[in-house]
Amino acid sequence: MRSGAIGDFVLTLPAVNALRAAYPRAHLQLIGNPSILRLAPLKDHVDVNSAEVAGLYNPVGPVPERTRTLFSDVDLLLAYAVDTDRSLQSRLTEIVSGRAVVYDPRPTGGVHVVEHLLTPLRWMGIPASDPMPRIRPAVDELAQAGEILKRHGLASPLIAIHPGSGGRDKCWPLTSYFELARRLATRGAGVMAVCGPVERDVVDELPAHLTCLVPRDLRSLAALLHAADLFIGNDSGPGHIAAAVGTPTLTLFGPTDAETWAPRHSLARILKSPGGHLPALSVEAVLNAALEMIAAERSRPPDSSRSQSVST
Repeated sequence: MRSGAIGDFVLTLPAVNALRAAYPRAHLQLIGNPSILRLAPLKDHVDVNSAEVAGLYNPVGPVPERTRTLFSDVDLLLAYAVDTDRSLQSRLTEIVSGRAVVYDPRPTGGVHVVEHLLTPLRWMGIPASDPMPRIRPAVDELAQAGEILKRHGLASPLIAIHPGSGGRDKCWPLTSYFELARRLATRGAGVMAVCGPVERDVVDELPAHLTCLVPRDLRSLAALLHAADLFIGNDSGPGHIAAAVGTPTLTLFGPTDAETWAPRHSLARILKSPGGHLPALSVEAVLNAALEMIAAERSRPPDSSRSQSVST
């Protein structure tokens, strides 16, 4: 079980993959937000807001029968949830036939969230040898992304920017993004802005000369980001998706803790704003970091980590 935002789930993927590797023949089911769960390589999803799951949180009375049915034959349940009064743990222990583990997903002590989320698996003796979140777009998804990009005729290197985020204090100013895009374009780069359907206010403010793509779902977004040579964005879900598909990622951090929440990949880099105040981060600093990463990517051999992120 894992609810929360896009980035929260992407950073849970190493735990999902560790369970899959430890129990290759087991039936593995995910409970969470269905649109986000599609990023995982598993087909069996349960909506965390369904009536069956909601029955876990009834403050009074017995657990509904449909909730008992959903969990009755489970051998191991790992629920990432805040459970201060241990009421969730108590109910799951009552209805799960095997072992139920409720673990607070909030990291403490400067530990990266991926390592924090792998902790209960290690307690149970489940190996977690790969701490990298990985998303593998399918061949048809990559082909569709290629067709979209071909229609827009974007130059290479292709740079994706994501100016949105879950909170305004986590966002670099739009004017700074626009100036960054202009400077990158004058150096011959193709620049596309990627936005989600909930970021309509951002889309409406984008200049007409900046290509804007609004993917229909998160897997489409993952395929588009896989095609990019560099991703630049705020501390938000798309940045974690970009890193998980193997695209070099430059994340701009303001007040949030980069050591805990940075995208987890060898090609991911962060820029911290002075004093945690994102408007104080200069366009020049971001541009220089981007140009350095583009140069590094051009010198990288063709069998880089991105080529290993494709699934058939």
